[in-house]
Amino acid sequence: MKLRNIVLASLMLAGIAHAEAPAATDAMVTGKLRGSVGNTQEQVAGLIKQIGTIGFSTVAANTNIQNFYFQKYKEKNVEMISFFDIVNKEKIRPLLLKNPDIGAYAPFNFLVYKTLDTKNDNNTWYGHLTPDTMLDIIGEKDPATRKEFADMVAGYDALVTKTLKPTMDKTFTRTKALPAKGLTKMVKKFEKPDDLEEFVEDFVADHDGRFSKHNFIIAGFLDFKFEYSDMDLDFDKYDAYWVSLLCHFKFSNSIFNHGVPEAGMFAPCTVYFYVPKGKNELHVGYASVNNWINGLNFKDPERIKYMRAIDAEVVETFKEMGFEVVQTSTEK
Repeated sequence: MKLRNIVLASLMLAGIAHAEAPAATDAMVTGKLRGSVGNTQEQVAGLIKQIGTIGFSTVAANTNIQNFYFQKYKEKNVEMISFFDIVNKEKIRPLLLKNPDIGAYAPFNFLVYKTLDTKNDNNTWYGHLTPDTMLDIIGEKDPATRKEFADMVAGYDALVTKTLKPTMDKTFTRTKALPAKGLTKMVKKFEKPDDLEEFVEDFVADHDGRFSKHNFIIAGFLDFKFEYSDMDLDFDKYDAYWVSLLCHFKFSNSIFNHGVPEAGMFAPCTVYFYVPKGKNELHVGYASVNNWINGLNFKDPERIKYMRAIDAEVVETFKEMGFEVVQTSTEK
């Protein structure tokens, strides 16, 4: 089965407030950014061209999103902001086979931005959520799986260091734990179709159309089942498995283009879908917006209310499609 690859410039449901607490344990570190002086987007483009040498590829490269914000909202409050959604298909495969929820960060986002404040911050910042943060949101407990995932990300970071030669860093910490319910997970039961491939294609078309009506954008797409079949790699645990990157321009503009571009570490939202082998169940999951609220210490109640309203709209749209919410593995 081969579904189209969509790469549309966009961002995502996101949000929040600056979170640089100076003293915190590693367990409370949400994300890390490194920096280089000046606008280094050309060097970043060179980095992305090299990631294939270490087994990574881009699911989507959404660059210079500030231009789209300006076109749509006539606002430009960042000099540059880009999102590179990257994945190592070979190394992520055994992790997906162990735990389908790993798809929430397959791909994970490599954020790059530069503010307009050349006097106080004439630097390009780049980085991502820490592996521990991603795994804690997923609810992954297995030490071996956590080490494999962290080692995979460390390989990418080593290339970043070698290529971009960062000269500074920022650490973003949280003041309270991530929510116990890290993922929103839902299941849709369906009658066994004559052709599962056709069923999935019809579902994707319906999904994209429904979310478009709610002002969401599909910023990227990857069909893992097809990719591994094409690579002659076993992935028989699933009859179907794909990811879709979900974004909301108005929401993302209100955050990334209004003082907190670092919140883009949480964007765009990777929504993963899978059908377990031999079952007529379509599972879907993604990281709840409450992770952003806790992870970067949101304070403004109106902003939090708006973020949760957008998140609830995602759930309601899936319910319209016949999904029911289930407990996640991180719930206690």
